[in-house]
Amino acid sequence: MRIISGQNRGRRLAAVPKPVRPSTDRLREALFSILAGSIRGSVWLDLFAGSGAVGLEALSRGARHLIFNDRSSRALRLVRKNLEICKVEEGYEIHQMDAFVLLKKLELPTLDFVFLDPPRDFGRYEKLLTVVSRRAFLQPSTQVILETFKKAKLDFFPEALTFVRKLRVGDNQLIFLRLLATKPGVR
Repeated sequence: MRIISGQNRGRRLAAVPKPVRPSTDRLREALFSILAGSIRGSVWLDLFAGSGAVGLEALSRGARHLIFNDRSSRALRLVRKNLEICKVEEGYEIHQMDAFVLLKKLELPTLDFVFLDPPRDFGRYEKLLTVVSRRAFLQPSTQVILETFKKAKLDFFPEALTFVRKLRVGDNQLIFLRLLATKPGVR
């Protein structure tokens, strides 16, 4: 696993112990190709940070601030180690909370990107997307990106979110969503 582009291009990240399942280089390359022009100066939430590879890629490409979260102390040790490998000393914060607790308790800034890559056996996508769609940090310009196993059943999106596109890469898929300009029921 390596950083693909930006100031840390080519840096090899620390080996990932099981059960952490990092986003593959190929998937991150596809993701950041799609987002290319909107990364510099952006603010991200990586809600299920795992190894931190997606957030580190964003920082390498010029993101201004990254909020890493994972409930696993083991995963967050790996994030810290990878930040050290990439010599990133500022522009991030790390939280160790359950994703739903973080979404409800923390006062987050307005975000440009919300990256959601829950564990493969997560199964609570509907609840996760509903909670995310109701938070003040989500603006019509915010991109919500959900990474799932390609066979994950996703037949519900909260009415406040609109489907933008889906991209399959290997065994995974990326689903891009945005908040509707006006929330349902608001005139």
